[in-house]
Amino acid sequence: SGASAPGTGIGSSAGGSETDDDPDSQSMLDPLDPALLDRSAAGGPCGYPSAGAGGYGTDVGTRLDDSAGFSLIDCDGESITLADFLCERTEGENDFNRGVLINIGAGWCGPCQEETLEFPELYEEYHDQGIEFVQVLFQDWDAQAPTKSFCEDWSTGQWIANGGSQDVGVDLRYPVVLDQVFDWTSIYLQDPQSATPVNILIDANGNIRWKSEGQKVEMATLRTQFD
Repeated sequence: SGASAPGTGIGSSAGGSETDDDPDSQSMLDPLDPALLDRSAAGGPCGYPSAGAGGYGTDVGTRLDDSAGFSLIDCDGESITLADFLCERTEGENDFNRGVLINIGAGWCGPCQEETLEFPELYEEYHDQGIEFVQVLFQDWDAQAPTKSFCEDWSTGQWIANGGSQDVGVDLRYPVVLDQVFDWTSIYLQDPQSATPVNILIDANGNIRWKSEGQKVEMATLRTQFD
């Protein structure tokens, strides 16, 4: 199966599914269309895309629902929403992120651990090209609500495996976010045991362009999507 049982440590990846809006042009991310962003004075500089004609949804081709109104926090306990990642950039050559990879996972999930070990290299390669990574964790090593200390350990590579702590050699520079009440996450993950992890790639206008669930995503696949 795609996800390990709670507490089993790093597992194997199998099964799962991937969907794409256009298999013949997998890597074509739309450029930013300011007309689709609610960047009014009232909404501030980080307005989230409106629902558009198709409305918000969970499938490829729909627009990802904002997390506003749901309880997401960062490792410091500060509230955070997906709109925060549609702000103007302060560094690099891109005014806005042209794509955001949203990874939904848990500490106990083997495939989540495996792909997290590979994400830093990909992040370094693509972040300056306008791709942002956001990792949303909904449970810790023991399938309990994630805490700030768990978030810190996860981000700095101090992982629990085989009954003890070990340094797995990662220092995550991309945002790690906690869904402590399985609130926003539950919209996109109905069956945590079989469908974790979930990877969703949205473009600059919030449209879901590609999605994978229940398996470790291959880095070559993500490169194809990003390029």
